Amino acid sequence: MHQTSTPSHQHDVAIIGSGVAGSILAACLARQGADVVLIDAGTHPKFTIGESTIPFTSMMMRLMAERYDVPEIKHLATFEGVYAHVTTQCGVKRNFGFAYHREGEHQVPGERTLFQIPKVLNTENHYFRQDTDAWMLTVAAKYGAHIRQQQPVVDVEFDDSGAELLLGTGGRVAAKFVVDAGGHRSVLASKFALREEPSRFRHHARSLFNHFTGVRPFDESAPAGPKFPSRFHEGTLHHLFEGGWMWVIPFDNHPRATNLLCSVGILLDPRVHPEPDCSPEEEFNLFLAKYPDIARQFEGARPVRSWVRTDRLQYSPRQTVGPRWCLTSHAAGFVDPLFSRGMSNTMETLHALTHRLLDAIREDDFSVERFSFLQELEQGLLDFNDDLCANAYVSFGDWRLWNAWFRIWALGQIIATFEVSRAYARYLDTRDTGVLEPLEHAWWRGKALAEDSPYAPVLELLHETSELCQAVGRGELDAGDAADTVMARLREADFVPPGFGLADPDRLCLDLSPAGVLSTLRWARRQAPPEIGRLTHEGLTLFLRKRLGRGEFELGEEIKHALAARPLLGRRLRVPAPDKY
Repeated sequence: MHQTSTPSHQHDVAIIGSGVAGSILAACLARQGADVVLIDAGTHPKFTIGESTIPFTSMMMRLMAERYDVPEIKHLATFEGVYAHVTTQCGVKRNFGFAYHREGEHQVPGERTLFQIPKVLNTENHYFRQDTDAWMLTVAAKYGAHIRQQQPVVDVEFDDSGAELLLGTGGRVAAKFVVDAGGHRSVLASKFALREEPSRFRHHARSLFNHFTGVRPFDESAPAGPKFPSRFHEGTLHHLFEGGWMWVIPFDNHPRATNLLCSVGILLDPRVHPEPDCSPEEEFNLFLAKYPDIARQFEGARPVRSWVRTDRLQYSPRQTVGPRWCLTSHAAGFVDPLFSRGMSNTMETLHALTHRLLDAIREDDFSVERFSFLQELEQGLLDFNDDLCANAYVSFGDWRLWNAWFRIWALGQIIATFEVSRAYARYLDTRDTGVLEPLEHAWWRGKALAEDSPYAPVLELLHETSELCQAVGRGELDAGDAADTVMARLREADFVPPGFGLADPDRLCLDLSPAGVLSTLRWARRQAPPEIGRLTHEGLTLFLRKRLGRGEFELGEEIKHALAARPLLGRRLRVPAPDKY
């Protein structure tokens, strides 16, 4: 039995969990002079899901990098930055692709939707998490964070002066404050019985997932369909069907790829798809047998890891903040990887937490009241994501309703990205943290806004659409009628930017072309409600002015990746095919 001893040194902050959330927080705190210890039960590299980023997440990473002077975080914000500085094992994400399926039938080409990420924004990522997380840990160590791997925290004891963390190896670590970023197996959630039983979330889903080799691009295996600005294979593909969806996240989807793997997972509502009495691999094959055009994509593919199958994924917290502790990210709660919001919620939480911790360290005041905002923030983000996913699953039962809900989701994505892009550009110009205040009180955080808020109509539309979806789910409303109502609201709304085509149900690709940018700017100046128009105009133009700024984008890497796609010019930039090794 290990002997324990009282630690002679007290750190400012102890962080449990060295995934990307814990490591980013540790790096930012240490860079600003805090004494931080980062503790993990395992060691890197680790298999982790959550590989797909969105523009909002990447802009938040830029903001954290600038605010806390950790430029390495900005490398994670673009595909080119990751490829140049972190790992060549990542994939590119140029779009969110969705293909709607019916059991036993071929996929209808006209029932595909795609949200094209505008080229003026970041080129998003498919992170190979075992590489990105390990790299971020080294960044935290570089700035002075103390790293303890393979030292599980088995208990934490608190008093008025701080906490002592008891390690499975027998040691103890003292800190003034504890951040639990340990995911579902959160030590503090277990110690204080913080999980709600049952979870308050409406959404229900279980999962099974793995990494594969040999997964074919959907563009090549599926029936020919409408032409989009980028291929499904160049983004995160979502196969949708009644009661669930499948993700396909390739890491080999660009000419300079060095990773042959593809992340694959299925999310299933257990009330529609109860778990069968068979192995996860057998269940996966049974699933493929139901959907012929998904099965074609997996002809010859094979899994390379042990299968993971879970019970219901959703868990919610009754509390996320307490005396000298808080939970972050997936230690607090989890909903669903649909729409890639997990990392986004993590970055919002870290942004709100970091400056509060630094102030607490400087003033030696770790009162619960100082961190109470985090409780409101995290609960609001989880509830928002719960509504988003629960309503989406209802829409999966009918193509018409999904086509409408897809546009509601996209509208929220667009407005939120404008908001963070504007805040980031203003911060670069002024270095005034006051311009970041709106990000901590954003419209997507809560159930209600003041009637005079310029975003109240946006939230009202989301609430109305949510109520329609819930009525469909209860069998009280026809899905087609609900879809017609949503589309009518989008056409009537004066705050919906027209350039994306959100109000046109026949426009399957939502893409802001250069002409669309100009028309949207004209609309913002002349027709939009004043505050929405100002947000749209500044969200587009302020960040565009930074596009060529020093340290913002890896322009040389962008050129290399563009040239690599050319048959002759790019030959030297491409990685040889596997059969040539």
